[in-house]
Amino acid sequence: MVALPSRVLVIADYDKPHFEEHLGGGIDFVVSLGDVPFHILQEIYDLFLRPIYAVKGNHDPTTPFPGCVEDVHRKIVQHRKWVIGGYQGIPSDKPEGAYQWDDDQAGFELNHFPYVDVFITHAPVYHLTDKSDYAHQGSQALRRYIEDKQPRYVYHGHVQSEIGAMVGESAVVSVFGAKVVILR
Repeated sequence: MVALPSRVLVIADYDKPHFEEHLGGGIDFVVSLGDVPFHILQEIYDLFLRPIYAVKGNHDPTTPFPGCVEDVHRKIVQHRKWVIGGYQGIPSDKPEGAYQWDDDQAGFELNHFPYVDVFITHAPVYHLTDKSDYAHQGSQALRRYIEDKQPRYVYHGHVQSEIGAMVGESAVVSVFGAKVVILR
């Protein structure tokens, strides 16, 4: 299926008290990669009146997203012919903490997750867009999913830097803050 070009706001790890970005034009939809305060997501929706697809990060509250946000953790949605899906949280071997998971369990779940055009997650990808410190380690399960299913675009947060890489035909991009991307 050929997807229409789309102008998309991608946001992750947003630490400003209000949404104050000047985007230089409209957007078609929003993807939130986690650790974005819920009031910021509501502000974005009120500004643009566009769909918001999101996953939670390791610092997000356990309460549900605002009604204007569609949670795509282990789900898929279709918008403008784009198939979008995601996986929330980060890998960890700690038993405590919301949205931290065992990478082996995530691997099992992602092994059964279908192809999507746009895959969103909070976690970085193992030895690709992660960092060497323990807190920002990447997920091997995500890497295997990307290698196997080859989504066109993969966006994640958590490492608080902008890093990009290719895995086969998949563009993997780490986002920090807010940016507009064009999906073609």
